[in-house]
Amino acid sequence: MRIDSHHHLWDLEIAQRGWLAGEVLAPINRTFSMDDFYAERASAKIDKSILVQTLSDYEEMKEFFNVAANHDSVIGVVAWIDMSKSDCFENLEKYLDLPGANKLVGIRDGAQGRTDTQWLSSHQVVKNVSQLVQEGLTFDLLVDPPHLAASAKLVQQCPDTTFILDHIGKPNIGKADDGELKEWSKLIENLAANQNVLCKVSGMVTEANWKSWEKKDFKKYFDVVLNSFGADRIMFGSDWPVCKLAASYDQVANLAEFLVDDLSQTDKEKFWSLNALKAYGI
Repeated sequence: MRIDSHHHLWDLEIAQRGWLAGEVLAPINRTFSMDDFYAERASAKIDKSILVQTLSDYEEMKEFFNVAANHDSVIGVVAWIDMSKSDCFENLEKYLDLPGANKLVGIRDGAQGRTDTQWLSSHQVVKNVSQLVQEGLTFDLLVDPPHLAASAKLVQQCPDTTFILDHIGKPNIGKADDGELKEWSKLIENLAANQNVLCKVSGMVTEANWKSWEKKDFKKYFDVVLNSFGADRIMFGSDWPVCKLAASYDQVANLAEFLVDDLSQTDKEKFWSLNALKAYGI
């Protein structure tokens, strides 16, 4: 079995995604449905998937739970709640009776791009992330390198919560100098030292040169992730349709196959499905 642990959808007639505005993102500023997803993932032989939030808005849960209720291949939803607020779980409760809500497996409230690089380790966020255990939910870490240090502080204060690092922490692939690569590597090693953190090998092509990346560009970054997390804590994610800015679904899947080629068959099964099932408690 193959699981895509990280993909998106959006119906712009239901809700606009303001972050898609601008010429750079114009190629993906349209509605993407499950039918589109099925068509593009077909040759990559993906069987199941986890649908991940795209909006900082509680109402997105209605859209995503509806998709999950109508598609058996969607085995999990990672939704947004406002981790800065003390009432976030009360707000979450309002949506849990909806069809498809039984597939809620995790929460994501991104730190990427926030000017406060200590936001993730702030008191209210730590308190809310700690409570996710009682709710049976994980926490996806959407961060760029400036937020990796606070990620480690958060994780250390929430030893019972399961964390999944998205997009290997969004390093500056192919453009980082040796010092920047070394600093990111240290931050990843520090985060991975906590056994309750797993990592999605996802979202990498859009951190590289969109027009001219090569598979070999990603090898040294993947090696850091593999050496830090080990084969028991890494998983495949496409980041579709965002990945379309730099690569087709097939290209992303082929890149993943290239990166894990030296792993044993057992470890490849972990990467393609078992680790995602374990991480999200599915």
